[in-house]
Amino acid sequence: MARVLYPHDFLDDTPYRRVVDIVVAGADAAQRALLADGAAALDEAGDGRFVERGEKERLAAVEALQDRPFFEVVRAGTARHLYDDRSLWPRFGYEGASFHLGGYIERGYDDIDWIADEELEADR
Repeated sequence: MARVLYPHDFLDDTPYRRVVDIVVAGADAAQRALLADGAAALDEAGDGRFVERGEKERLAAVEALQDRPFFEVVRAGTARHLYDDRSLWPRFGYEGASFHLGGYIERGYDDIDWIADEELEADR
């Protein structure tokens, strides 16, 4: 489910598994029950096990549960722990904090290569 919510083709399953481990390890008994029930609901929301289905079928199963507390626990935990993993920052193109280096303005913040230079100049 973590990969369905935050898909990155350049990541293998390892960071997503790490996120799940962190979320489960930080859960109390009630939250663990919520997670177990939610995982079972993912399997029940289609044919066969959730992890063995195709991309569209997994997405449909996740969308079917988006109003449940389980969805929010997994969504928030994945966002927090996936993007807070410093070992992944370079893969996302994030170099880390720059305050101690004077900020981003003079460090490539405006190096946008997908917008034509003329458009950038027109906006200034």
